[in-house]
Amino acid sequence: MEGPGADTEHKLTEERLALLSVLQELSVAALDLLDPDKPADDFLDRVAERLGCAVALWLQSDARGRVGLLGASGLSSASRQLPIPRLLPRHPGEPVPLRVELPYPELAWPGLVRWSVPIDQSGGGVGPPVSVLLLYFDREPHLPRQYQGMVERLGGVLRIALIHRQLFARTLDSERALQHERDFSSTVLDTARALVIVLDPEGRIIRFNRACQEVTGYSFEELRGERFWTRLLPPEEVPRVEKHFSVLAAGLGHEQYENHWLTRKGERRLISWSSNFLRGDSGAIEYIIGTGIDITEHRRTEEERDQTFQREQQARARAEEQEGRSALLAEASGLLDGSRAPEDALRSVAALTVQRFADWCAVDVLEGSHDCQRITEARSEALRATSPARGLREGQDLAEAVDFPSRIAVPLLAREHALGTLTLARLEGSGRYGPADVALAQELARRAAMAMDNARLYQQAQLAIGLRDEFLSIASHELKTPVTSLQLSVQGLMRLARTGALRTSPAETVTHALEVIERQAKRMAKLVNTLLDVSRIHAGRLELEFEEVDLAALVRDVAARFAPELATSGTRLAVHADTAVPGVWDRSRLDQIVTNLLSNAIKYGEGRPIEIRVEGDAVMARLEVRDQGIGIPPERHARIFRAFERAVSSRNYGGLGLGLHIVNQLVERLGGSVWVESEAGRGATFTVELPRQGAPAAAAAESTVQQGP
Repeated sequence: MEGPGADTEHKLTEERLALLSVLQELSVAALDLLDPDKPADDFLDRVAERLGCAVALWLQSDARGRVGLLGASGLSSASRQLPIPRLLPRHPGEPVPLRVELPYPELAWPGLVRWSVPIDQSGGGVGPPVSVLLLYFDREPHLPRQYQGMVERLGGVLRIALIHRQLFARTLDSERALQHERDFSSTVLDTARALVIVLDPEGRIIRFNRACQEVTGYSFEELRGERFWTRLLPPEEVPRVEKHFSVLAAGLGHEQYENHWLTRKGERRLISWSSNFLRGDSGAIEYIIGTGIDITEHRRTEEERDQTFQREQQARARAEEQEGRSALLAEASGLLDGSRAPEDALRSVAALTVQRFADWCAVDVLEGSHDCQRITEARSEALRATSPARGLREGQDLAEAVDFPSRIAVPLLAREHALGTLTLARLEGSGRYGPADVALAQELARRAAMAMDNARLYQQAQLAIGLRDEFLSIASHELKTPVTSLQLSVQGLMRLARTGALRTSPAETVTHALEVIERQAKRMAKLVNTLLDVSRIHAGRLELEFEEVDLAALVRDVAARFAPELATSGTRLAVHADTAVPGVWDRSRLDQIVTNLLSNAIKYGEGRPIEIRVEGDAVMARLEVRDQGIGIPPERHARIFRAFERAVSSRNYGGLGLGLHIVNQLVERLGGSVWVESEAGRGATFTVELPRQGAPAAAAAESTVQQGP
């Protein structure tokens, strides 16, 4: 029979087995904690059940002293929402591992006994623990003393779970713990959700958990003894992995890396790995343990998120660029709108452009029909700093000295007419212009051209108003003179008629009065006809009747008609028109051309000799009227052919300022051209050239105009 000692030993054995069973059960339950997304409540419920505690808490603090609840058992939902105060400073020698005032009402019951189990401690045991398991009992628990060791071992299991829960930050410690608990690991390996594979020193598979089987579609039996990289890795990744393992094998520790696994179906799965080399006492490698996570979906999600982010960034960049372009156009429009000095506004726009859109901006404006003049040029600070830009030669264009990699040149168009050119350029590093930039430059040029055109139209309108006012003043004066003379003559005759003296007045008196009336009436009629001609010309209703006319004979007739006026002014006229020069022209309009040119020469000739010359060839007829009068400055040559323009002030010389304008218009309609050669104080020579066969195209166009509405 067995004695009391045998009973005691038997009882202790049963307690150890029970304790081992509890420890094994809780250790298996702790494997669920490897998933960072899964709370620890289920595990703590089992701890509370097996140990008989009322409340079980798993707390963790960070480096700032903030405490969080990783899991709990025995707390209400309302208590779980209560905030936990920061860590209180530990007093020297105080055994409490995590000194904090917990706010939970469940801990307010008197007589509660707390067990504190450190899970993870920072600072090598010097600082406060960062993770602790707190167990609260209704009374002092009567547990075998071995339970204290079991709880401590349970803390080790939780430490391993915490390490895995923190994304394998301390994989080496967990693998060493796994080595010391080899029997425990073999029982829980297949329940782990992480991929776990064990290789021998040659890389042959000796352990392959269920998670690996689910990912690859292979069973462990199919891969037992096979080289890991031969069966599971894509061929192109094998050399890299073999080299990687050989490098790791030369030292201790582990390393994180990624590679693809091939499934049975040929699908590629991206695995994030952490490999550990376990060595024996001799230092030789005994096992290679790899733990990993299938991050295929996670990486795909990240890539999709990155692509979405890039698209959003690109869309945002495009929106910002468009907003910048709109802001530039708005500010430029503000500078251009309503500006009566477009050159000044364009200088401001050019300066604005180089701040936001270009390194160089130049605006060239057409002067006349062909000449181009640069009215403004702006440079960015970067361009000012370049050596070629600083060292330009006199008259050298910047575009010739600087090699701009990207340039835009767009015309300044207004009402389908080119007013000039807007040129933009960028230096290397400022980006190349794209279609959107070209569209912006075109819109900027359109607005600039519109501002220039509006300013010019305004100036022309102001000039036209001034000319109109001057013309009305001159016309009033020109009409007032003959009207006054006419009225005086009529009043004198009326006075004689009322007194009855008209019958007895000398015939010379009456005749003189009637001659004055006739002369002034003709003068008024001439003024009115001149105005009517200008009106018809501008309205496109000037009628031309083409017939054969001898220009030489017509010139002699006009000269004869001017004999009295020439005699009065004391001017000698020399006519060189002895040879007939026939052509197809409108006789009355040709007469008007010669008359106006001769009148102009008499008016400004200062009584000096005038010379008229008629000549021609088989195609063209040529008329020259030369005087030796006041002359015309070269800069006013083009203006004198415009309506109401004159070379001198109207205060000194009478007339409406329409004679030469009518000459120019009539000559153009007869298919010819007219010009002047003159200098101030040296007389003037007006030359008219007309095609001798007439201008049928011009006549046809004139006829078309007359038939219009």
